Amino acid sequence: MRKRSRRFCAITRKVAKLHWLPYLDAESAEGKTYREQCSGAGSTFSFDIVGDQPAAFRFLNALSLFKQAVSLGGTESLASHPGSTTHSGVPQAVRQRIGITDATVRLSIGIENAGDLIEDVKLALDQA
Repeated sequence: MRKRSRRFCAITRKVAKLHWLPYLDAESAEGKTYREQCSGAGSTFSFDIVGDQPAAFRFLNALSLFKQAVSLGGTESLASHPGSTTHSGVPQAVRQRIGITDATVRLSIGIENAGDLIEDVKLALDQA
């Protein structure tokens, strides 16, 4: 788990085109909870792409190393759009309240080379 956490942290430090990464905001409820309860990052996390659903889909479609699939983690790096997959049956108002927007993307970091994954995310963000 620590190895996955290091990969996650490497990606978040190198990517600056994200609209929202809640646990990094010291004033957000998520950020406060993260600092109080966590000793490190996990390997599955979500963030919002600048834009809306089409931007999120462009990002997902531009990824080459991440497989598009719904899962909580494993050895393969995965990417998904929660609003149209895992949370598609949740009313829009509820999704907004719990922080899942049309621009939300979920990544699960696998065992691939961290540098390759970072580059894949950077290139995909350029397409979003």
